[in-house]
Amino acid sequence: MVLQIFFQETSNMDYELRLVVDSVADIVDYWITFNEPHVFCMLTYCAGAWPGGNPDMLVVATSALPIGVFNQTMNWIAIEHSKAYDYIHEKSKPSSAVVGVAHHVSFMRPYGLFDVTAVSVANSMTLFPFLDSISDKMDYIGINYYGQQEVICGAGLKLVETDEYSESGRGVYPDGLFRVLLQFDERYKHLDLPFVITENGVSDGTDLIRQPYLLEHLLATYAAMIMGVRVLGYLFWTISDNWEWADGYGPKFGLVAVDRANNLARIPRPSYYLFSKVVESGKITREDREKVWGELQTAAKDGKRRPFYRSVNKYGLMYAGNTGLSSLSLT
Repeated sequence: MVLQIFFQETSNMDYELRLVVDSVADIVDYWITFNEPHVFCMLTYCAGAWPGGNPDMLVVATSALPIGVFNQTMNWIAIEHSKAYDYIHEKSKPSSAVVGVAHHVSFMRPYGLFDVTAVSVANSMTLFPFLDSISDKMDYIGINYYGQQEVICGAGLKLVETDEYSESGRGVYPDGLFRVLLQFDERYKHLDLPFVITENGVSDGTDLIRQPYLLEHLLATYAAMIMGVRVLGYLFWTISDNWEWADGYGPKFGLVAVDRANNLARIPRPSYYLFSKVVESGKITREDREKVWGELQTAAKDGKRRPFYRSVNKYGLMYAGNTGLSSLSLT
């Protein structure tokens, strides 16, 4: 199967590692060996939603077992990360490389009492096991946080009418970033490792949600720092509209819009100028915060609608992938 070919051909993996590190070690300060490994594993080898994955029913049914494809893949990724960590440090001497991974974390909550177990199982597989397995091979912990990504309802994702969502079906929840940083800091306090927010962003072609989203997540990060969490940096996802593996060019994540019908022209959105202002001044002003919240609330009152790249069945369950375009009202 593809998993075995890809990860067990260690000679190929080692060749790629040496090729990249030998080529750029002298100009790279911060390294991310793997981006969201458990997301890659789940959506490729367990669900088959991403390129390269075409699991049969038996693989899907057994994927969460200790001997299933999920744990197999995560084990191989941990091995390759450890090799990369050692080789990067070897080749970066006498300079000091900083090596870590970008770990995806979503704040999950059960929709109802009977969904508590589903949330518990999901957290047990995705929150800490991978970082625990490489805890002696990290110089920092990268956190990719987008929001309250999953409200579990049985085995599905529930659309809750009172919540605000991105175009990709991720619930907007800035306080979750604060809580995640404190949770991970407590878990790995003994390692004395700093954090980097390696991804934080929202798909929003209207740019109405993105501006308050940006400010509130920066404030959540700052609140965690006040509580003693060491955060080295914050990276917003993303600079310009990008390709999503399951959704193509549909969801708009960029601070800068890309006009694909006009020679890929780049058009800065208002959030681009807002982020630039915060970076240059090092401040979030009350005036800016009130302004962007006021614009969002006005649009919601006016019944403005926005794209939504998820299908929703009659039970309110969301489905990802090539589902076509619908729309949601701002709430």
